[in-house]
Amino acid sequence: MPGGNDEMKAPSTDGKAAAPLRWARARRVLFWAIVVELACFAFFLAILGIGERSRVALLALYAPRQPVLVATVLAAVVAPLTKRRLLVGLQGVACLIALFPVMGLHLGGARASEFPVRLASYNVFFGRLGRPALLDEIGAMQADIILLQATYSSMGERVKARFPDRSTHECDDFLLITRYPIVKVEEPPPLADGTPAKFVGYVLETDAGPLRVFNVHPFSPRQALFDDDQTNDNIRHREEQIAAVMAAVRRDDIPFVIAGDTNLPGLSATGRRYLGDLHDAFDDVGFGFGYTFPAKRPWMRIDRAFASDRIHFVDARVGKQGASDHRALFVEFEIDSHR
Repeated sequence: MPGGNDEMKAPSTDGKAAAPLRWARARRVLFWAIVVELACFAFFLAILGIGERSRVALLALYAPRQPVLVATVLAAVVAPLTKRRLLVGLQGVACLIALFPVMGLHLGGARASEFPVRLASYNVFFGRLGRPALLDEIGAMQADIILLQATYSSMGERVKARFPDRSTHECDDFLLITRYPIVKVEEPPPLADGTPAKFVGYVLETDAGPLRVFNVHPFSPRQALFDDDQTNDNIRHREEQIAAVMAAVRRDDIPFVIAGDTNLPGLSATGRRYLGDLHDAFDDVGFGFGYTFPAKRPWMRIDRAFASDRIHFVDARVGKQGASDHRALFVEFEIDSHR
């Protein structure tokens, strides 16, 4: 046909040319996602091995962990494009590591209990985000024991007026509100260098017998993170404060609960060293990540509850954002009184 050869069009090569380009981009995304992923995993391995002994380790311990999950999931999504089963499998394992050990995901759940003891722990941030709203929030808590940290000077009197039928005790910036009789209060002496021990112990007479409760709030790591001169002292004092709590709980065999703003995330070497043989409420029966700080978009589980073998946790959950920079922790447990 006249002009037929001129009218015939050559097969388009746009698709073939675009495919290598897309693959090159995918490889770059995969490469950098794996680099970020491995760097983050290395940081967390350093935390486990070194512990809180330097500012770098502290930064890794208290930094948000969401970037680890984002990088790992991104790498897992892109990995199948390589058609390499080993790489896909490794990224699947990496996702599990990111979700569970690194991010701290728990898949537990509440257990049935007829008459549990209900405890709430709440760092109230000195009432700086609204004292009336804070008192309303505490008033709505359905708990037998409420442990408050970072309270303000007039809070004790206001709480007594709000809870006329409850026993209360105020010491420093700690406050206890409970429906149980307070049998004894332990206000610990300062540490050897005069630093506050930052906890208060109580003996309560519950329906199931005596219970020791420790309201704790060791030093925040803020000074260690942002002031070179304070790093070593801050790390040492926080560890000594936790050690002082553990020395107090070992003095008798009454079942005990330790709760409060521990300032110790799950990967903390200090936490593992001193609290590792206790039952962690969220580890036992929590579901999700259990993050409590910062309240608006939390990424750390530092408000925690621990207990001896004679305490059996049946529920653990985190409250909604309220009038504080922390979220409240709610736990329920049974007391084994048959030993």
